[in-house]
Amino acid sequence: MNSTDNSKQWSSAHPGYIIFLVDQSGSMSEKYAEGKTKAEFTASVINRTISELVNTNMDGDKIKDRVFISLIGYGGNGGNSVDDLRSDYLSSFGDNPIKIEKGKQKQPDGNGGFIEVNVEIPIFLEPKSPRNGRTPMGDAFSFAKQLIDGWITKKPENPAPIIINISDGMPYNGIPNEEKVKSIRVAKEIMEIITNDGNPLLFNVHLGNGSPKHEFTNNDSQLDEQAAFLFNVSSLVPNSFKTSAQQYDFVLDDNSRGFVSNADPITMTKFIQFGSMSGNDLKTN
Repeated sequence: MNSTDNSKQWSSAHPGYIIFLVDQSGSMSEKYAEGKTKAEFTASVINRTISELVNTNMDGDKIKDRVFISLIGYGGNGGNSVDDLRSDYLSSFGDNPIKIEKGKQKQPDGNGGFIEVNVEIPIFLEPKSPRNGRTPMGDAFSFAKQLIDGWITKKPENPAPIIINISDGMPYNGIPNEEKVKSIRVAKEIMEIITNDGNPLLFNVHLGNGSPKHEFTNNDSQLDEQAAFLFNVSSLVPNSFKTSAQQYDFVLDDNSRGFVSNADPITMTKFIQFGSMSGNDLKTN
């Protein structure tokens, strides 16, 4: 592997950067899974993912800052709002969650079955989906691009940043097609940024509504409108990420794009874990 194929692993000296773009539009209040709305389920998956990152980057009682995380919501304050909900190093997330909730988790009982145990769940992202919230995805991409430009200016030797965008619909700012066109344009600008580790990666997951699921497709010739849009705003999956994808049972080929359309809850969870864990090689410092 050369130095421009997204193969650099996170380290304390050269942390990675993950940007979660979270659709908080009104439609995210629809029921999705486990008795939760789309907004609630998305928040729970992101909270669990950050907790896993914290746990896997512990050194004794200290959290190693191998990654910087930005949580960006769009539509969550109504209209076309885009909000930096939190941007911080991993240790700050681990040491300062918004709150701790009590819950239950199934764990192996040692005899081939499972038991429910009481657990404490750190909360880093709370669900929002106001009725008047739109889907200003293009504006969210623009904000992410600004964050990436600032990051790579200060940290040119670090791994290429990763954006994971979670949405349940097409971009919309109140004017037909305007936000879609902007989303495609800015996504291409992001994917063309040059770093010493390759281009930033833009991965997209669209929450399902019963339509056929498309994942990691290599062309858009047979895709519906939603999937074709996602194809056009998603990065090619680099070879350095394909082993990780296989661990989550995703099937990829040489030209697969990093997106899933109409994701069911299991696929959505695995996709977010795939996108956020692939740079987390614990052999680094």
